[in-house]
Amino acid sequence: MPHSGFTGASVAARLTALFDAGTESPLPSTSGLRLAHGSVAGRPVLAAATDPARDKGVLGIAECADLRRAVRRARENRQPLVLLIDSAGARLDDGLPIQGALRGLMTELLDAGLDGLPMISLLGRNVFGGASMLAFTAGQRCYAPGTLLAMSGPRVLESAGGGDRTTVLAAIDGRSRSRHGGAERLLDDTLPAYAAALREWVAALPASEQAPDGLDDERRRLAQRLGHGLNEAAPPPAALTGFDAVPGPLACRGRAFVGAADVLKLATLAESAAAPLELLLDCAGHSVRLGDEALILTQYLVHLARTLRRRVGNGQEVRLRIAGEISGGIYIAAAGAASSVDIAPGGSVRTLPQTSLDSILTRPDAASTNASADFAHYAEFGVADTVSALA
Repeated sequence: MPHSGFTGASVAARLTALFDAGTESPLPSTSGLRLAHGSVAGRPVLAAATDPARDKGVLGIAECADLRRAVRRARENRQPLVLLIDSAGARLDDGLPIQGALRGLMTELLDAGLDGLPMISLLGRNVFGGASMLAFTAGQRCYAPGTLLAMSGPRVLESAGGGDRTTVLAAIDGRSRSRHGGAERLLDDTLPAYAAALREWVAALPASEQAPDGLDDERRRLAQRLGHGLNEAAPPPAALTGFDAVPGPLACRGRAFVGAADVLKLATLAESAAAPLELLLDCAGHSVRLGDEALILTQYLVHLARTLRRRVGNGQEVRLRIAGEISGGIYIAAAGAASSVDIAPGGSVRTLPQTSLDSILTRPDAASTNASADFAHYAEFGVADTVSALA
């Protein structure tokens, strides 16, 4: 096997290197996603790969639909799922409907994880936005030193005052991510190293598919990460504002940008709240502060989603009401996990905060791409189930 870089290899070369020789077989795809099945260490697995050579591997509506089908197939056949993710995130030109597509995909992956489906994420060069959230639905992630992973890309983080490009990249690269340990693993950037890591993961899978979900242990580790001050620029837990734990809805108010500490507090409150859980969100989106990204903000957001979805899996309703303008990772986490989503009067959903979108898209029509659309289309797009604003 040639010792070439994994992050620089084509998606075809990556798949060929990972499967046992002669076992790879492609599966139908209606998008830029590459799907295949075969054997790894003698065990049948299913792989889904974004293709960075096709529009930076972005996730559009078609890619989300293909990946949902792949997850279902893996669950039906009880085959481990390998996610090869190298993606700039959501296809922003798809406008608001991509939020509905990502919501549905997040629900599919959360349920698969709760059902015990083994999943591993093998990360390429760039893993941003919604793609980073998909990576954290898996039980393990493998990085190369030069992998860049964050909810917000370097351009947005620089624009938000995160420092120069060198500082930003050092905070979100594979070395930085892997130092947090647990399910994070740093690999040499070679095809053989990734193939060996995958074989080791497959060989170590437990005989019982219904392993503990690990949420409680994860919450403790995430709290310790905040408490140990691994990044002094991150907001301390004691400085939180905006969440209420009074009788009635669990609320985030003030149209603020939620960071790692905010998300962890919301998950902690949601875990102990009475059923059914009413969640009222009035927040602009996820934080674009480098301090939050250095703590792996994506992991906190997916932890919140897993916490909420576990309640749903246990038969407890989680009703989300969106009372303000919401966007980005906090929308995908909460809406993907909730059993129902309602747009309250004054509520709306956007793809990203406009300031973030302006840093990514320089076209004059960037504002229209981020338009929140007519309320009548929210249910059609899968963004919400009901719209009280129409009543």
